[in-house]
Amino acid sequence: MSNVCGLSIDDVDANRLIIVDDTLSQAAGGLVNDEVEGNEFLLVGEEENLNEGTAKWGVYNNEEGCSGSLQTPTKDNGRSNVAQKPVEKQQFDSEAAAYDFYNVYGLSTGFGVRKCRTSKSKKTGKVIFRRFVCDKEGERYPKDKRLEGREGEVKRRRTVREGCKAKMDIKFRDGMWEVSTFVEDHCHDLTSPPKRRLHRSHNNFHKNAACKNLVNVLNKSGLGPSGIARTINISRDGSGSAVTTNQVVTHLRSERANNMGREAVEVALRFQQKRSEDPNFHFCMELDISGNLRSMFWADSRARDAYLRFSDVIVFDVTYKTNRYKMPFAPFTGVNHHRQSTLFGCALLADETEEIFTWLFKEWLKCMWGKAPSCIITDMDGAMRNAIKTVFPNTRHWFCSWHISRHLVEHIPAMRDSTSDFAKDYTHWYFRKNIADSETEWQKLVEKYPFVENSWLGKMWELRSHWLPAYFRDTFTAGMTSSSRSESMNAFFDGFVNQGTTLQEFVEQYDNALHDRRDKESQADFKSKSTSALLISRSTLESQAAKCYTSIMFKLFKAEFGDSSDCWDELLDKNGNVSEYLVGLSNEEKWKWCKVVYEESEAGSVKATCQCAKFETEGYLCKHILRIMREKRLLSIPERYILNRWTVMARYHQSRGGVAADEGNNKAVTPLERWLLLAKCHRALDVIQNNKRLMKKVDETLDACLAESELEKRDSEIVANSCSQVQSNYVTNTAEICIRDPLLVKTKGRPKKATRFKSSVVKSKSKTKQRKCGNCGQRGHYIRTCKQPKMTAAEVEETEEGVEEEGDDEEEEDEGEDEEDQM
Repeated sequence: MSNVCGLSIDDVDANRLIIVDDTLSQAAGGLVNDEVEGNEFLLVGEEENLNEGTAKWGVYNNEEGCSGSLQTPTKDNGRSNVAQKPVEKQQFDSEAAAYDFYNVYGLSTGFGVRKCRTSKSKKTGKVIFRRFVCDKEGERYPKDKRLEGREGEVKRRRTVREGCKAKMDIKFRDGMWEVSTFVEDHCHDLTSPPKRRLHRSHNNFHKNAACKNLVNVLNKSGLGPSGIARTINISRDGSGSAVTTNQVVTHLRSERANNMGREAVEVALRFQQKRSEDPNFHFCMELDISGNLRSMFWADSRARDAYLRFSDVIVFDVTYKTNRYKMPFAPFTGVNHHRQSTLFGCALLADETEEIFTWLFKEWLKCMWGKAPSCIITDMDGAMRNAIKTVFPNTRHWFCSWHISRHLVEHIPAMRDSTSDFAKDYTHWYFRKNIADSETEWQKLVEKYPFVENSWLGKMWELRSHWLPAYFRDTFTAGMTSSSRSESMNAFFDGFVNQGTTLQEFVEQYDNALHDRRDKESQADFKSKSTSALLISRSTLESQAAKCYTSIMFKLFKAEFGDSSDCWDELLDKNGNVSEYLVGLSNEEKWKWCKVVYEESEAGSVKATCQCAKFETEGYLCKHILRIMREKRLLSIPERYILNRWTVMARYHQSRGGVAADEGNNKAVTPLERWLLLAKCHRALDVIQNNKRLMKKVDETLDACLAESELEKRDSEIVANSCSQVQSNYVTNTAEICIRDPLLVKTKGRPKKATRFKSSVVKSKSKTKQRKCGNCGQRGHYIRTCKQPKMTAAEVEETEEGVEEEGDDEEEEDEGEDEEDQM
């Protein structure tokens, strides 16, 4: 209609409410005699072509068969709202059509509509009578069972009912719904036009399918209910009724309630769909004897591929449990070639026992083709330590240094005493560079501080091979000493999940975390390949590193290379081709200098080791070795000292290290070998995609392999037919998945809130002030939840003064206790 007439006309609720603008100058004169396919339009003219205040109307018939006369409109802020007025004997095709018609009438008039009573036929049992009333109809029932014995605790909400008699009754006759009674009068003031959309019956945009879908999408993206409501309202530009936070919460709660009891099944179906899209997607679930889900683990093909390249060190942490069932979240986190966190898989566990950890590690090892990591960093959990020892016997196990420091401060009071030298002596012992010096300094520490031997630190001395740096000088850790990378991954989830998060939502947010991590890796790849580093010298060593290393790794190398210019060196010993130097910064004390052993063979190969062990632990050369290489005038860094895992081409490097294949049986092909060959094929196709000659050569080679495979298959079938047949019990397709949702578990990892445990020391240093009630003056609650009767201003002031005096007394008591502890 607006295209024909040139007007701005909004059609709301299927032609039942017509809103016409005043700007009629374009085609005002031509509209007076127009008819638009049986739908009557109404025109209020204020231009020169129309007489002031005139209007045109006629019969209004919409697609649902409603009929009646139109009402002369009233002006509303430059717009005119027109709707039909119900009349007796008016007919409708359905009950819903009658309700919509009366609801539109209520919107244009200024009241809300509510469905009231019904009557059913005694013969057929179908509804034959329906009453629609004003939302202020009736009176609130005076009695409430909740108030019995709790008159001062239960607060009843404000009432809407005012006994309004306005209504519309409809009866079912001869296949149509007919208006039998219509009462127009209201006993209350009608709502003004700007607020009419706030009535419950008119504020129904949130029930729209498009709005519900948008709420679900925004919820998956990590927005909270208030953020979702703001986003939708802003996108609508303030038109129509606004979506409230409570409406969003109600919808999300209903969505979760609909999936209650089916969460585990939906997750399993989602994993099966992922496997159909990605054949190398791996997942497994552990069930109890009743079919309840206990634990599950999953990893996609890219995570498995990344592990082959960066399997030297992983971080495993289970201190995060933000989901409905309080299942600990256990991600396997590693470090890629940009020193970014990358995920090697993830699990949700039933508990934190040795049995569960053993199951998880075995499944993860199976997923990663039996290739165990070189080093794993965890907390000090005993069950986890035993499981790692069982499943990964050759893996170095490092305790998180952050947990060590936290427990040290908590259990050793001398670490908190600023007047004691214990902290200085402890640091001197902790950073010893070899095992022998560490054990010697320990004996000195015990002799000077006898309390150490029987303390928490004395017990940890028995596990020193898991946390002292001297025992990890030969272990690559990518510069990590704590589980902070896993904690940073947990921090990512804090904005997306909460205590009510379902299993489906958690899996979706994990996918979001994967996409976020991989997008950052792609950006870092692009930056390293498309930009050139700025050099600080003309040395060929630096230019070689700039071409090989990623952006962040060259930044670290350049810092060491720059410091090498400020280093001094002293020759300690020379034995043939082996030289020993003492190297350090010129402004450092000599006890901080490091010994460098430099060996140059007759063939020209170079081998260098440093006491600081930076290359062994972090994978790039330290300033001490670089100083000697520059003194020896080397033109290039030996290949052994540029780890492929830190280079730009790390993603394209294929490694066969750690493959557990039977070399004596040439026909035995391991899953890892198949995976590596498949990756190599993909890499080859990417490289030669524009070379027709090589593509044809690869095609011919594959055809020859397939032909040879067909011959071997025929020969094997002939032999198999002459032998006994063995029936397979492997089921390829299941008609039904019978998995129950997990039970609520009680674990030892974290409290209800998704935050770290706080030690007594941290709590004492960060005492937060409790909220104070404005009524009684007490702390711990506020005025809305206060159970005391309302107090006067003078009584409140007296109570506050009393509370302050009690607080002063408590502070004096705390100071007295601290003095006693120090004594």
